[in-house]
Amino acid sequence: MARCPSCGAHRDASDDFCPVCGETLTEVHFSEDTGEPWHERPGTMLLLVLLFWPAALYGLYRRSDGLHRPSTQLVLGGCLLMAVVWAVLL
Repeated sequence: MARCPSCGAHRDASDDFCPVCGETLTEVHFSEDTGEPWHERPGTMLLLVLLFWPAALYGLYRRSDGLHRPSTQLVLGGCLLMAVVWAVLL
């Protein structure tokens, strides 16, 4: 068994943390690649349009390419349609 470099407690060689002091051991990789940001994923934007259209408008604001992509124009049209639906229902 290996020892913790911080407190000297016994630990398994495969442990990422010391079980006694909680010290992070060397060569630990915490982040993983999750792909595109949420506002670049068409499926996420479509779901936001249907459930919570103001958040979808914020996602359109965060996109850096403007209104040139057809998917962006569809999301904007869906947001406007949902705003009308909400106004009629309220």
